[in-house]
Amino acid sequence: MIDLNVTLSIKFVYLCPVAERRRSNHLIKFNKMKLLIFSVCLLVSLLQVKCQTDKQKELLAQHYKHCVEETHVDQNVLQQARAGNFTDDPKLKDHILCITKKIGFQDDAGHLQKEVIQKKLKEAVKGNEDQTKKLMEACAVTNEDPKLQAFNAFKCIHNKAKINLL
Repeated sequence: MIDLNVTLSIKFVYLCPVAERRRSNHLIKFNKMKLLIFSVCLLVSLLQVKCQTDKQKELLAQHYKHCVEETHVDQNVLQQARAGNFTDDPKLKDHILCITKKIGFQDDAGHLQKEVIQKKLKEAVKGNEDQTKKLMEACAVTNEDPKLQAFNAFKCIHNKAKINLL
């Protein structure tokens, strides 16, 4: 089937070179406008992500401060844990449990919230589904002791993905 509009415009352009230049200029302006709109949308999106990341960092810092005050964990022990050396310190385990509850990895009873963990891990690994699945299988392991469960999960996530949640 032949599109008559296309056929007519082709004949018109062929017969009238001035109209072709006008049409060409119009297309250039239209494409510049599309590029401008796309650029503005991209900028707004990037700013939202940056703000969201800053808000998340600020919220994590608040949780960290609250949990340090609540558990009285030694700062040296925390520094070692950030570096990957998780010592068997009861206050460190209390601190990690406090953090996991604050960020939603565990509920108040200490049960793992696997949907929340999966969502946050996926964000941390920039949407990599395979890595998220592997981390979930290896690190989101249920244990009767909520402190040990939180401690092991943080240690596992740090060791396997170099993600520091402390």
